[in-house]
Amino acid sequence: MTIWQRIKARLGLYERRFIHDPLREVPELREIITDELQQRNGSDARNCQAVADALVFAVQYAIGASVEGDIAEFGCMTGRTATVLSGAMASFRTDKLLHLFDSFEGLPQTTNEVDAASFHTREGTWRPGTCKGISPQELRKRCEAFIKPEQVRIYEGWFSKTISKFPAGTRLSLLHVDCDLYESAKDVLDHVFAKHMVAEGAIVLFDDWNCNRGSKNLGERKVWAEMVAKYQIDCSDHGSYGWASHKFIVHDYAKL
Repeated sequence: MTIWQRIKARLGLYERRFIHDPLREVPELREIITDELQQRNGSDARNCQAVADALVFAVQYAIGASVEGDIAEFGCMTGRTATVLSGAMASFRTDKLLHLFDSFEGLPQTTNEVDAASFHTREGTWRPGTCKGISPQELRKRCEAFIKPEQVRIYEGWFSKTISKFPAGTRLSLLHVDCDLYESAKDVLDHVFAKHMVAEGAIVLFDDWNCNRGSKNLGERKVWAEMVAKYQIDCSDHGSYGWASHKFIVHDYAKL
């Protein structure tokens, strides 16, 4: 390869990575949310962007830090965060798979005391059928706008029924846990840790960490504390993002 060919190759890489970066097409990342934009787009606009930014950096971390395994989201609703994950995967050129789990029927009926005690359940915010979003077909369409069809795996149904459908030998480098309810999050986390699917260095992001007045006795906070104790999880707390969310990096845990 001549010097000129090398220069052209480098310029082509620059153009593909920066000028035509797929992240430019992700709605949550098109423009910085200013006070004016927040007033125009709604009070949650800035929070949505904080979540999107955190997910982009999480994908970059999983790839840049050479963490083994695929990416999974539990709870997709409108498809906004799945779209961000897909755009980030395309931007950082990974062939990891994206596993997407959702009932596509909204939240289930609460069947345990913890969720019955949830402030959001009692006030009706998390009643059965709420948080119903787009169809599996629309979710796939949004993700395939960025990554290859064979990279997108969609699991339709309640977590308790679908979580066991992970292909044998699946490892996870990134888990986005947007389960809302305690029981739903437990169905997910108990399975992936019991099956030793969570890779060394995996990043776990909880979307609803500070819900329920930030109570340690409810929701995702309670589930994580139980999982840490049960599986002796050695993890680093990597802080909050947005108003409700929090993330951790897993170093090691017991295989029971």
